[in-house]
Amino acid sequence: MIVGMLVSAAIAAFGLLVALGWIGHPIDAQLVSNYGWSILTIGVALFVLFGFRRFDRARRARAAGRSV
Repeated sequence: MIVGMLVSAAIAAFGLLVALGWIGHPIDAQLVSNYGWSILTIGVALFVLFGFRRFDRARRARAAGRSV
């Protein structure tokens, strides 16, 4: 779970760098910033997904411990 969060954070950081124009170059006069914003969005969405799953797993474990 932690590895997934770290990888998705790295994807989001890469997407931000592409979106800001610090990485990449125009391809056939098309800006790569649009691709960067989509990569950033995917990275953030994955980070939130892994974070929620980690939180939900911890919440379930606490609930199971209390009911026993």
